[in-house]
Amino acid sequence: KNQGGLGTHNLDIKNTALLSKWLFKLLTTEGTWQQMLHKKYLGSKPLSQVQWKNGDSHFWASLMKVKRDFLRFGTFIIQDGSQVRFWEDRWLGQSTLREQYPCLYNIARHKQVSVAEVLSTSPPTLSWRRDLIGHKLVAWNKLLPRITHIVLSQHEDEFRWNLHPNGQFSVKSHYLAMIYNDVPNINKGLWKLKAPLKIKVFLWYLRRGVVLTKDNLAKRNWHGSKQCCFCHKDETIKHLFFECRFARVVWSVIIHAASGLSQPHSVSNMFGSWLCGLSKDLKSLALLGAAATCWSLWLCRNDLVFEKKCTSFPLQVIYSIIHWLRTWAVLQKPTSQGLVVAASQHLAQVAKEFFTRAHGWQSSLRIERY
Repeated sequence: KNQGGLGTHNLDIKNTALLSKWLFKLLTTEGTWQQMLHKKYLGSKPLSQVQWKNGDSHFWASLMKVKRDFLRFGTFIIQDGSQVRFWEDRWLGQSTLREQYPCLYNIARHKQVSVAEVLSTSPPTLSWRRDLIGHKLVAWNKLLPRITHIVLSQHEDEFRWNLHPNGQFSVKSHYLAMIYNDVPNINKGLWKLKAPLKIKVFLWYLRRGVVLTKDNLAKRNWHGSKQCCFCHKDETIKHLFFECRFARVVWSVIIHAASGLSQPHSVSNMFGSWLCGLSKDLKSLALLGAAATCWSLWLCRNDLVFEKKCTSFPLQVIYSIIHWLRTWAVLQKPTSQGLVVAASQHLAQVAKEFFTRAHGWQSSLRIERY
């Protein structure tokens, strides 16, 4: 009811929670049906690495559909490490190593490698597509001491349910977590953001998934091309703002400037768990920067689509973000205004160094115009 509903159960989410109970039993208990599923579907692979394929039963297909929602609320306790993915499962810290060290994950050759494979040698074995230099080397030097002291045993890995103190799964805890996941904080954090009203309305549309990207236009019987204006993939909200190579370059510069943060991978993540661990003031400032980024990407996209302007270079978006941050600084608390201006100046410096090093351009004059 506190989300505007009638207080009745959401049957789709309830079904997800009920199916997740089977996954928890498959991971934590032994029995006849577990042996049958292991033999037919898992083989020697861990549950986290198995995907649905043609010919699988409807029951197994349903389990695979809810697996991602199930795993994100649990943590693996390492024993032999054979059942846990090094990068994509949660086993070290409050999030996956993919989220903690995105720059390393992006250049890792084997993204599905298990913990056992990595820790089978000393020092730990990982293969990279590129040399570890700069901030990537710094990230590796931070990660390495965290894993070198881990000693594997002969016991099977354990799975702990994080939503209950005793670590045991319950349908109620899973249902409530998915019902309340991000929703109250999203709306509260969004409308309290110190930004112009049109920006907050835009973010609200973005959160609801109704911003008129080409896939949403197609749902309204628009017959134009659904291709992204920056690349050759279909344009969706998630693709345009987070997954497109153009957006990823923009985010990479911002994340490099805001060391310690990882790139958000969706709108719900951006307003949800992305900023967990930050103080209230820093969280509001980070959301302001994310809002400026999304708004700037949207304006750049519209200029390219409707005005045919040649602004399809990431540096233009960085300029725009810096401009909006400096413009919105006056809307912040007096104690935060200086931080926003300083953050925009730091982003300008990082962007100048980044693109000068990458392309040999001298961009300081253009940045100073803002």
